[in-house]
Amino acid sequence: MPRFHHANLGVPVDGIADEAAFLTDVLGYRRLEPPPELRDRANWFEGDDGRQIHLSVDPDHRPAARAHVAVEFGPELAAIEARLAERSIEFEAAEGVQGRVVICRDPAGNRWELRSTTELAAP
Repeated sequence: MPRFHHANLGVPVDGIADEAAFLTDVLGYRRLEPPPELRDRANWFEGDDGRQIHLSVDPDHRPAARAHVAVEFGPELAAIEARLAERSIEFEAAEGVQGRVVICRDPAGNRWELRSTTELAAP
């Protein structure tokens, strides 16, 4: 069975610092040092589950309208919502059969789906 390792997101040329702050300060990822051969072009971040987000500078970056990264945060989602609000990052939140879902965009305009759980709620 395949196992998800990372998603690579594009960011504008001057967008790495803001994007790194979003990933570490809002979502709780930690910054990793990429291998020496990739340090000049790679920015890596890792969650507690070992899954990673990589950032690549893209001079032609245009965020997708619907494509997104979906991440499950469990009970930590409430704290993330508070951090989004503290930083005046717009988001939409809704309760569904699969728990709470928060939709936001990062500083580069990439869309994120932040979830409390992916398990179906019991009837």
